Amino acid sequence: MEDILELIVTILVMPFKSFINKMKYQINKMPNKALKVLLIILFVLIPAVLLFGLVCLCSYIFRGYWI
Repeated sequence: MEDILELIVTILVMPFKSFINKMKYQINKMPNKALKVLLIILFVLIPAVLLFGLVCLCSYIFRGYWI
């Protein structure tokens, strides 16, 4: 099961690999450590929130209620 989930995540993330690497490079170049931490948190949190929202929307469409 874990292998299947890893494959799905790899397939979904692969087209954005160069963008992710470029953003990591830009974040690491910043001199302010607090700003780096904030941007890294946002860099992870925003896609996670969007994915959770998509899961909730699909759950509402197919089952008729939110998670």
